[in-house]
Amino acid sequence: MFHGQDTGDWFRDPPPRRVGVHALIRRGPTLLGVTRPYRESVSPWGLPGGSVAPNERRRAGLSRHLATRLGLQEVAAGRLLVIDDVPEKPGRHREGTNYVYEVEIPDDVEPTVTEVGGFGEARWVSFDKVGDYAVDHARRRIEQSLLAADTGQTLELILGIPQDINDRAA
Repeated sequence: MFHGQDTGDWFRDPPPRRVGVHALIRRGPTLLGVTRPYRESVSPWGLPGGSVAPNERRRAGLSRHLATRLGLQEVAAGRLLVIDDVPEKPGRHREGTNYVYEVEIPDDVEPTVTEVGGFGEARWVSFDKVGDYAVDHARRRIEQSLLAADTGQTLELILGIPQDINDRAA
């Protein structure tokens, strides 16, 4: 049973849904990956980002996370690449929607994990080695984000799997 179904009024009793924002930061044939000790049950590696605070805009939330977690000041979200819906998996993660944005940083700036950021490590990972770091839907989300960046598309995913936007049931 979905939250709110018993009342029938999802405006007054909305279902809880986490909103995540992530950055695809590329440098040559590599992307920036981070370890997330707090999410190892899902995937030990992923894209940098985090959850948006209540009443915070997605782009502002991403800029906040990049500044506080990686010391990347004055970095802004670029083009929206991916919208990835993640159904709840009890004991592992809540239902959520993740937005992946393309983010550019100057070549002379090196992201550094901050003490308060919650990330364990940041590393430049070759595109062809993503599967050695990220697993399951985190790996698929990264691969689809790279595809979207290269093709100029915005992709809709469920657990990292592309969805046919013409399928009304999706």
